[in-house]
Amino acid sequence: MRFTKAKGLTASEQMLADLCEQSFLSLWSYPNLYKKAGKELTDLLVVFGDDVILFSDKSCAFPASGDATVDWKRWFRKSLGKSAHQICLAEDWIRRVPKEVYLDARATTVLPLPLPPPDRMRIYRVCIALNAAERCEAATGYPTLELSPDTLDDGKPFAVGRISTARGWVHVFDEATLPVVLRELSTVADFLDYLRKKEALYDGGRYKRSFSELDLMAYFLWHDRSFPDHDGDFGTDPGLWQIVEADAQFLAGREQNRISAFWDRLIEYLTGLYMEEELETGNEHEVTDHERMVRLMAGETRFTRRLLSKWILDRADRARDGYVGSMFPSPRADVVYVLFIGPGDGGGDHALYRDRRKKELVARCLAAKAACPDRNLVLGLALDARGVRGSSEDFILMDTADWTEEQMQQGREIREMGQFFQAATTRVDEQEYPAAGAEGMG
Repeated sequence: MRFTKAKGLTASEQMLADLCEQSFLSLWSYPNLYKKAGKELTDLLVVFGDDVILFSDKSCAFPASGDATVDWKRWFRKSLGKSAHQICLAEDWIRRVPKEVYLDARATTVLPLPLPPPDRMRIYRVCIALNAAERCEAATGYPTLELSPDTLDDGKPFAVGRISTARGWVHVFDEATLPVVLRELSTVADFLDYLRKKEALYDGGRYKRSFSELDLMAYFLWHDRSFPDHDGDFGTDPGLWQIVEADAQFLAGREQNRISAFWDRLIEYLTGLYMEEELETGNEHEVTDHERMVRLMAGETRFTRRLLSKWILDRADRARDGYVGSMFPSPRADVVYVLFIGPGDGGGDHALYRDRRKKELVARCLAAKAACPDRNLVLGLALDARGVRGSSEDFILMDTADWTEEQMQQGREIREMGQFFQAATTRVDEQEYPAAGAEGMG
């Protein structure tokens, strides 16, 4: 094993670690980091390219003095105030000494992924605040904290806005909201997209109130993962999440997304082999080299993972009758995927079959660059047909940003000679929330 991560010291930290590893996958999610021996840095960190999410988890008992306002202020100070302060200190540290972040309490194992340089680092701050639900519901009728961007610190009971002990906006989740948010925004791309747009919404100054984080997320999903502009102040309707979650289109989209777990498993399978040094080739690569390739795959949204999974599995079925090749331009403008699936070795020499398959994949990757000259990152996948025995996989990442005209010409020649990707790219005609013509999800 190349390195070992912590699993969370308390029950709530373990829950946080498990939820984040499921959503953001194992290579990018790190619980219980340290800055020095015995000096904790943060409860959990997610690093994904230039994006860093800092989590602080506090499980503080809610006071019961009989004065709800006094109890709120005391709980806020111990829970959210301290969490935000911890995140602020962690943010200062990773900006000043990013190479001194450790996986263990003895500070002997350095974080395996390099943190981005300070001038490119984008930080998102997340507090997990537990044990307020019962008192919150008794006081407001809602078991979750109100979102109120105009509120400073503990100025409004059971509402969170700007926290003065943090440098920027802090996203506050609890035991009721965090599992739901990470279930619905279940990739690092989807979660970061929500946090970015939510912060921009707060900065705009017109958004004033939601009775729950879930209502704001529902509003975001209902409006095609955006927050539409408003001429004046606005808030979200109470109970909006329950309305969205009962919507037929929304439920159909959730059901359709089940197949996308194939893409997640592919990333984790490849990473697991690398971590255990069980790859047939590539074990010698640095963690950063391996991470760069699988980060391309993990950077896709849940909807795109659905499309990619269908694309692969459909062709894996067809490849039982012979070789199948295909190209899939990602919605991200710089990435194109190339797939080449073989029928299996038929009981013959697998090494010879695999070598042939890999050479064909390389040729198709070169041709894909010629077909999509504006896309610099070409990621090739060579697989076997569904159900064949003795299957194997090969992955290739080509960064063509510095290609010469001679290399481009080689790609064009291979494309012409092999008649690869000659037709226009097939348009994917699928809605995230199915039901053509029906009104609902925007």
